[in-house]
Amino acid sequence: MLKKPGRWVVACMPSRYSLAAGACAFILAFGVKAFYSRAGADELLWVLAPSAWLARFVGGIDLVYEPGAGFISHTHKLVVGSSCAGINFLVIAFLSLYFSFAPNRSNKSRWLLLSAVLALSATIAANGLRIFVSAHLWSADFYLDWMTREGMHRLAGTTIYYGSLLALYFAVEGWSGARAGRSGRMTPLFWYLGVSLGVPLAGRLLWGSTSGFAGHAVWVTGIALLLTLLLFLPSMLVNRVFWRP
Repeated sequence: MLKKPGRWVVACMPSRYSLAAGACAFILAFGVKAFYSRAGADELLWVLAPSAWLARFVGGIDLVYEPGAGFISHTHKLVVGSSCAGINFLVIAFLSLYFSFAPNRSNKSRWLLLSAVLALSATIAANGLRIFVSAHLWSADFYLDWMTREGMHRLAGTTIYYGSLLALYFAVEGWSGARAGRSGRMTPLFWYLGVSLGVPLAGRLLWGSTSGFAGHAVWVTGIALLLTLLLFLPSMLVNRVFWRP
């Protein structure tokens, strides 16, 4: 009888292989972010080029590559440079996928690679959509004092990236058959806010410069929470009707 609890504890503890794979995931994500912080448009062609191709051939946006600058649309007065590469989304999608579904995978290394491929594919798709939407929003004429072109650009970017993250997460969940509870389904929100706001905030606090960050954080957090609420609202209403006395 004394051996069974001990065996149960050992079985529930993560193996060294799982810990090593998790460490590799963090190292890979940190390496990509570190590379991105110093990379220009030419170094990011591996993600910018397919994103621009998608926006050009599927969305009809005229984009021409200019060395050192990125892809330029003269019609829409749009520059798709290093800041449009969606690397933060790539990192968020990768970490969210790997750590959400790795416990259900026996081959952690294969899932690590597959998570990276899925995250990159989703990044290219989200980038293409964002370029298409941004091109048309930038040339639109419906802005107000409280909603500038820059504000609408940020609103569209956050909505597209976080919405794409949710779509990717639930698509993989359905494909893998690994159903998560409500707390587990909050994983994309935690990763999105943690990487897109938590990491930059830590850097700003370290260097003593947080000017302008609060307004950005409020926008991003508000949009992410609203989309998460809209995601769970139907099931909450159904449960409330079902359990009504």
